[in-house]
Amino acid sequence: MKKFRNIISVVFSMLLFFTVAGKTFADSTGEVITLGANLNKKQKQEILGYFGVSESNPNIIYINNAQERKYLGGIAPERQIGRVTMSSSYVIPTTEGGINVKTSNITWVTSSMIASTLATAGVENANVVAAAPFPVSGTGALTGIMIGFEKSSGQSLGETKKKLANQELVTTGNLADKIGKDKAAGIVNDAKKEVIKEKLKNPEEIRNAVTQAANNYNVNLTTGDVNILVNLMQNIGNQNYDYNQIKDTLDKVSVGLKSKLKESGEKVDFNGLLDKASSWFNSNKDAQKFFNQFDDSKLSKNAVVNNTLSGLESAKKTAGNIGNEVKKSGFFQQIIEFFKSLFN
Repeated sequence: MKKFRNIISVVFSMLLFFTVAGKTFADSTGEVITLGANLNKKQKQEILGYFGVSESNPNIIYINNAQERKYLGGIAPERQIGRVTMSSSYVIPTTEGGINVKTSNITWVTSSMIASTLATAGVENANVVAAAPFPVSGTGALTGIMIGFEKSSGQSLGETKKKLANQELVTTGNLADKIGKDKAAGIVNDAKKEVIKEKLKNPEEIRNAVTQAANNYNVNLTTGDVNILVNLMQNIGNQNYDYNQIKDTLDKVSVGLKSKLKESGEKVDFNGLLDKASSWFNSNKDAQKFFNQFDDSKLSKNAVVNNTLSGLESAKKTAGNIGNEVKKSGFFQQIIEFFKSLFN
């Protein structure tokens, strides 16, 4: 029995620390840096210094307010769109690992929101940093990231999906103003996952998926909010996404958000997530290395920083605690079933 416990310990350690290296597309330009067109000279130099690139870098492109309005017009209110573009981004497509996002000085939208909406836009794998020299809402960040991804990967994202991604971002942000950013992002992400996975088209089935997602985060949505989300999910359901291509990203967003909420004392439903630990512990070494090269001290003091990997650190602890509880229980079959579930 002692030998078996030692084997379990080794296996569990391997699950927590085994990673898959992400590689850039062979036909891509590598990184693409998008700069807000309204940055002044000093601000532009701050962002370039943060990204670690020179102004002569051939992969720099500029994003202006007209490009933002192309996707946000009719979706976001005027106060959110504004008249200037300050958000900038650093984008590298990868061949695996899902979508990993870090934000610095982006205050209204979060890294989880951006990751989930990029999946809606049609992105499958990428490492992304969105930043500004001082706190901005970040509604325009998604536009720059999508344009940067297209240039870097050589892959054209459909106009309908890009518009839909912006609709999702604004919808999530508006909901976040009422119930909090993590819960809003989680509800939208989880409802979307169910709609895509089950290929839901019927409005009542979609309504049930939205309600269940909200229940999992202990949120009672108003009828108006439910109707807005159902409309969004119907539009998403009509796009016929390949669930297998975006599953990893949606899973990682969900577990990251729920882990952070759990750490803050919230009661959230982890059902179907922690028993699949291996599916989101396996791809983040390269993404973390990518994030670590950006020195947040180079931006304004007290920069608001978050990334989609931080919640996974909490998940490792949670999964580790569950494993320890199972081992201490003394029930041999429970131990076997726990580890079987990780590979299902």
